[in-house]
Amino acid sequence: MLRRNLFTIAPGAPFLKNFVRAFLAGHILPSISHMSSPFSIAKTKIYVPTRRAAQALKVEFEQNHFGSALLLPQILPLGRLNEPASQELFSIDVENSFELYPASIGELERRFILAELILAWSQSFKHAIVSISQEGQMNYDIQEPFLVTSTPSAAYLLARELASLIDEFNIEDIDPQFLKKIVDDNFDPYWSITTRFLDIALTQWPKILAHRQLMDDSDRRKKITEAQALLLETDKSPTPIIAIGSTGAQPATTRLLTAISLLENGAVVLPGLDQEMSEAAWACLGRAEDETSYSHPQIMLKRLLEQMGVARDEINEIGELTTELFARRRIISVAMASATQTADWGEFCKDAHKLFQTGLAGISYVEAPDERLESLTLALFMREVLDQPDKTALLITPDRNIARRVAQDLQRYNIAIDDSGGVVFALTPVGALSTLICDIFSEGLTELNISALLTHELFTLGMMREEIERLRPLIEIAVLRIKKSNNNNWLEHIGLAQQRAASQYSYPAAQRIDEKQWRNIQEIFLKLQAIFAHGITLSDQSPLSVCAKIHKEIFHALIANANYDEYEEIELLEKIFDQLIEIEALNPIGAANYRVIFQSIAHETIFRVKNNSHPRLQILGPLEARLIDADLVLLAGLDEGVWPPQIETGVFLNRSMRQQLAMSSPERRIGQSAHDFMMALGATNVVLSRALKRNGSPTVASRFITRIKALSGEAFDACRERGVKMQDIALRLDDPEMLISLEQPRPKPPLSLRPTQLSVTRIEQLRRDPYAVYAESILKLKPLAPLGAKLGAREIGTFIHIAISKFIHLYPQCRLTERMYSELIEIAKGELAEFFEDPEFVGFTWPRLTAGLDYFFKFESDRRKQTISIFQEINGIWRFKLKDGSDFTITAQADRIEVDQDNIACVYDYKTGRVPTNAQVKAGWSPQLTLEAAMVEAGAFKEVGYKCVSRAAYIGLKSGGRIQWLEWKDQTDFAAIVARHREEVINLLTQFRDEATPYLSRPYAFLNSDIGDYDYLARVLEWSRSGGEEG
Repeated sequence: MLRRNLFTIAPGAPFLKNFVRAFLAGHILPSISHMSSPFSIAKTKIYVPTRRAAQALKVEFEQNHFGSALLLPQILPLGRLNEPASQELFSIDVENSFELYPASIGELERRFILAELILAWSQSFKHAIVSISQEGQMNYDIQEPFLVTSTPSAAYLLARELASLIDEFNIEDIDPQFLKKIVDDNFDPYWSITTRFLDIALTQWPKILAHRQLMDDSDRRKKITEAQALLLETDKSPTPIIAIGSTGAQPATTRLLTAISLLENGAVVLPGLDQEMSEAAWACLGRAEDETSYSHPQIMLKRLLEQMGVARDEINEIGELTTELFARRRIISVAMASATQTADWGEFCKDAHKLFQTGLAGISYVEAPDERLESLTLALFMREVLDQPDKTALLITPDRNIARRVAQDLQRYNIAIDDSGGVVFALTPVGALSTLICDIFSEGLTELNISALLTHELFTLGMMREEIERLRPLIEIAVLRIKKSNNNNWLEHIGLAQQRAASQYSYPAAQRIDEKQWRNIQEIFLKLQAIFAHGITLSDQSPLSVCAKIHKEIFHALIANANYDEYEEIELLEKIFDQLIEIEALNPIGAANYRVIFQSIAHETIFRVKNNSHPRLQILGPLEARLIDADLVLLAGLDEGVWPPQIETGVFLNRSMRQQLAMSSPERRIGQSAHDFMMALGATNVVLSRALKRNGSPTVASRFITRIKALSGEAFDACRERGVKMQDIALRLDDPEMLISLEQPRPKPPLSLRPTQLSVTRIEQLRRDPYAVYAESILKLKPLAPLGAKLGAREIGTFIHIAISKFIHLYPQCRLTERMYSELIEIAKGELAEFFEDPEFVGFTWPRLTAGLDYFFKFESDRRKQTISIFQEINGIWRFKLKDGSDFTITAQADRIEVDQDNIACVYDYKTGRVPTNAQVKAGWSPQLTLEAAMVEAGAFKEVGYKCVSRAAYIGLKSGGRIQWLEWKDQTDFAAIVARHREEVINLLTQFRDEATPYLSRPYAFLNSDIGDYDYLARVLEWSRSGGEEG
């Protein structure tokens, strides 16, 4: 029997360290050891799974060379065999094969060409398919278009799935011709559409590549690997070759490992082969009737050994385990058994108490309520490691969001660490700016987009960034927060903003802007409109290259004069732009599709920071972490769908079709994930973590955790206790030393600062929320409008008031006719002209307003028969003395005052919004009309004079219009209410002339449902929840 150099290193024995020691001791290849010539070691070729493993192996050789001179062997990642840099590791024949095979097609170019194929297929269907006969005859609905991937962007997104399927076919040597035979009577006839497309696409794709003299990267890598394997099978190797850490996941890799294992000077070292598993359990793996066995951590290794024709007991084990890790290996082996073997758990657990106690001793389990506390706890574990000299920690997670969170949480300890998995390009400063430009292509220069540009660190427009920073708050307050219509003429809007800034009622910051600053603001908007002129006007017929060129030009125009040397990701963006400009596919594309496609590219592209790793802490993905060892290993994100990943068969083929094509089971990804989990558990100290909720949604614990907990039972509680201990510390990290209950604010400004003049509406506010009057009248604070706020209900009400006033002044006394009603409507349309650009206003709001105006016109016609004089929008000033002898002034602008033939007045207020109830008026919470009546009786309105007021009413102009007279069921006299409110307001104002009287926030609890402009400033939610005093 042929002797093979086949080895395995069990979980718990540091893989690379044990390999290097065994290699230099001559245990791997007897002809090579530390006693050998340094040149013979240097000629040895070692294959490893990843680049990171290659770097780590070099470090191990440097640290474990038995004190003798050492030249490093040649180390090559298996996944990079198609790269030109790997040619030097091959023989001459294989090096020539690099030139025999065409170059790999770029991934972006491939996606666009495939998208073009998909779009052409979609456009071949003129109408929606409503049914398909068993014979494949399609029936169409000529009234409906075919909407599947009907746009270039939708086709591009689907092309990712198609590219992935092509790679699977390449890797697993699947003949596309088999697609014709896989749809039978058991499938819905609609599947025939998919298989017909795949048959065409996968048949045409090789021809397209041949025409372009290119290859799929997966196919090229496979062929080069197979060429190396064939060379070793036929001509052997003049130099030693060793492959370590691979499970032979791909057929070509399996063939290469087999060829290496058959060499006299070759060896293969497998990762974590379970030699403790019973023969019965081993035999169950991979059986067709038990699909769950494909998710077992040993399934890939079993398949590899079967391909090699090697029995499990022929594999030699390297490295020794401690008692704790040997016990843990036994526990994990049983816990991960396939479903058919779990019946043996009961027998195993009978005498396993000490085994569990020993094997689980170094494991901590964190089950946090959410991802925030999970990452904070993990960061604490990693920080703790740094207190121990020379100790290292390794966080392994498939979820890059967890990695990013932990890296951010470590910053609170001044620890800079990067996720080696890289950063999503769209989340980098350069990526964020480039995607924002695409948003502007589709949405235009909106307030939100302009604000995002101004705050971006790279945005300069050829100016100094410091100047942009000085102007940014001024632009936001004076320009972007001024309500505007849908008109996006920003130069016109700036002119309006400058006029408003000159008003005494504008924001103080806006009033302080000088002429030079206004010119600079105007210059910024001139440049912005000029820069984006071509981008915003891109048509649906614009080709990809034009969109990309304009995108590139705009990006560079926006960052002109910026110091962007430190932004390494700009080089990556330039490569993306260059590729997009050169691609001649999927045209025309248009701005909307370009936006979707570019943002998809930005979110799929990973940017990796160069040389910014921590010497003792690492954050890696499961693939990168293979063969890497640390004193503390943290396995994060142990939830279903994260670790293990969610299993998907893809959009083109279902599970049954994949079986007919002899493709690998989708569960193999779970099996590989389980193997990574098993290997990582081999560290002496391990932290397992998950979150009960992610992004606000409940999660399910990983099956790996569930199995260990189910097997170990109460013994697992010790692991949980260790995790809870650290989690409790994390929970208290941000707790203050002393929790102070926040009290309700009680400002008591000096008398000199207290107002001596208020409007009628502010009197109502003083009663309801004195703090709001304090903030506005004493602190001189004004609430900012929301960023990007459009003209809304308040402005509609103002314009309706203006329209009515104009109409009354145009026809002050005469009898009204139908022609005059038409003029009223035209006046209102003129005032509300900018609102008619909004379809919602035209369809819903305007019909209700016209009904209200119709009611007003009829009301006005009727009142003119009974009234001598009508006064509209007149100002009143009421000066009087308070009880302390001080003077006070109340102002008002009355919407309408009527005086009849008996010299009796009636006061009205137009309402386009909510009308106060009569009960609220009577109680004094809405005293506007009663106080205006008191002002009329005091002669505060010069045009009206001193008049007795008999009645008052609200004229509601909303939803058809109605009049609400201030009348009460208990026959309360209106004059009595006016007199009472006059007395109450004098008492109220007198109280606030006392410096001991505070301006309370929300003194009346039953009014807390109203949201005030100054509630945030008064921190209402904080003191009201903490039991602060209410007045």
